[in-house]
Amino acid sequence: MITKANELLKKGGFDYAFCGGYAIELFLDRKIRKHSDIDVSAFWQDRDKIILYMQSLGWQVYEMCGGGITHHVTDVNFQIKSKRNIFCFKDGCSLVKLTPCDQAGMVHIDFDHSGQTQLDFIEFLFNKQFDDSFLYARNENITLPLTKAILKRNEIPYLAPELVLLYKSTDIQREGYQLDYNSATAAMSNEQKSWLQQALKTMNPKGHMWLEAI
Repeated sequence: MITKANELLKKGGFDYAFCGGYAIELFLDRKIRKHSDIDVSAFWQDRDKIILYMQSLGWQVYEMCGGGITHHVTDVNFQIKSKRNIFCFKDGCSLVKLTPCDQAGMVHIDFDHSGQTQLDFIEFLFNKQFDDSFLYARNENITLPLTKAILKRNEIPYLAPELVLLYKSTDIQREGYQLDYNSATAAMSNEQKSWLQQALKTMNPKGHMWLEAI
């Protein structure tokens, strides 16, 4: 499915990298578990271009606004941009359920996490870059050179495992995250593990379970 998603996105004229669990599998070059959806890292400056491209292909685009509330983006000139992620899906996608809410232009959104089986849903998560470096969204003082942040497997771009794990480190009880950590760190270089260790210390000065295991 990632190959098909890459074929779709590479024609859009913007930079991107698969992230989440699929990025770990691209790094390892093997499948380790099922995935609830496809996550893609992109940059803020390409947000409008991405929305317009996905809409041109017939996909619906919604931006998250917090509390399970989402805004249907029909015009790139009218966006709330309160969160860093947007969801794109085709009509009939079984992974999402939309219900009305009492806020004008907004709807409630619920997700089916049982596993994505076809290419009808993609989540984009937006990050910043500065001076050829990738900025970690939760602390922009944590950076990684773009050449090390975005890697490729068979010409498919993916986010480096140390960055993926840093994002996952805030919710380590979530299904599959510990397996991602165990599998990735076993194959990561000392340089990658050292960067992750320092980033985890910065974000968790009182300690973190993964710090003890590195």
